[in-house]
Amino acid sequence: MAFLSKKELAQLLPSCIDKFESERIAEAAYELCLGNEVYLTDSTSGKKELLDEKNSQVVIKSGQFALLLTQENVKIPLDKIAFISIKFSQKIKGLVNISGFHVDPGFDGKIIFSVYNAGPTTIILDKGKPYFMIWFSELSSQANPYAGKHQKQKTISAEQISQLNGTLASPNSLLKQIQDLEKKVDIKVEELKGKKDYNKWVLQAIIAVLLGLFVKQWMDKNLAR
Repeated sequence: MAFLSKKELAQLLPSCIDKFESERIAEAAYELCLGNEVYLTDSTSGKKELLDEKNSQVVIKSGQFALLLTQENVKIPLDKIAFISIKFSQKIKGLVNISGFHVDPGFDGKIIFSVYNAGPTTIILDKGKPYFMIWFSELSSQANPYAGKHQKQKTISAEQISQLNGTLASPNSLLKQIQDLEKKVDIKVEELKGKKDYNKWVLQAIIAVLLGLFVKQWMDKNLAR
């Protein structure tokens, strides 16, 4: 399987990617940009957000998932297969691509990246900036055209959003649960401080009873010999 070179991409991509810009060819890959739709799992509305000139940034907090729509429409020839990834500049911050890593021959539409912020800090992305990469590889023969449910997709669907709904067992949410438990323990300790002397007396009484029972059992055992 051979990947297309920069020169080959320059010849192929004008017919495969709308809004094609030759300067976005980076060696053997092409840079894709963030489009105008995103969905965040910590969204208060539970709906996708539309990005525009006034609302042009998406904020992905640590431990949260997001759906990111590309700005470009991509069309994969039947004799090619494509591979997608996030640029290293965002990977190093902890942004992980958890969606598929390839695009089938015959696919025609915008690509949706499902991502997770595994880093310790918030990641902020700007509409129209290049955050994704796509590579093209030759097939030995033409494949059957893609006919799945994502064909011709132009938007983030309600079905895709519902798949990410629900409580997330993320490091961020687990940390919050731990912190909440610590607060409860601290409160309980403060409540028990006033009962310290009483608890000490009860503990001593229990120990005395247990010691007496042990001595009685030992004496009964030895006297029976």
